[in-house]
Amino acid sequence: MFDKGKIEVAVPRTHFAPGETISGQVTLTVKKPVAAKGVIISLIGERTTTHGGGLAGGDRRQEKQRVYDFKVNLDGEKEYSQGAEYPFEIQIPADILNVGGPQLEGAVGQAVKIAQVVTGGGSSTRWHLEAKLDVPRGIDVKKDVDTTIG
Repeated sequence: MFDKGKIEVAVPRTHFAPGETISGQVTLTVKKPVAAKGVIISLIGERTTTHGGGLAGGDRRQEKQRVYDFKVNLDGEKEYSQGAEYPFEIQIPADILNVGGPQLEGAVGQAVKIAQVVTGGGSSTRWHLEAKLDVPRGIDVKKDVDTTIG
């Protein structure tokens, strides 16, 4: 009913190290003309922090926070009436794993991880690429591709 088309993200691999460049291609296919603000590819980091639960029991709750969001505009505002392919490159910052707070190393870091297991706390970061045809006052055409940075 609301299907405007689809958007795909092609990357040769999904595991990257800090400082590397993610290269790929976004392919847009539209079924009928649609006015949009643009085509965007984003590298997004979302940290999920868990509180409570663990070995001690109790209520467990999760909190999500976007800790990184880098956008690249691939095409501008216009009426999209046919498909298109957009190559892209995103440079991963060398210090990206430090976003949202410092990472503890060695014995101290291991002690913190053990304490988080016992108390049910802890956090993890989900990294993903999001390609989007940004449709104003409408439903965006989106595609997510999970990536690993580390």
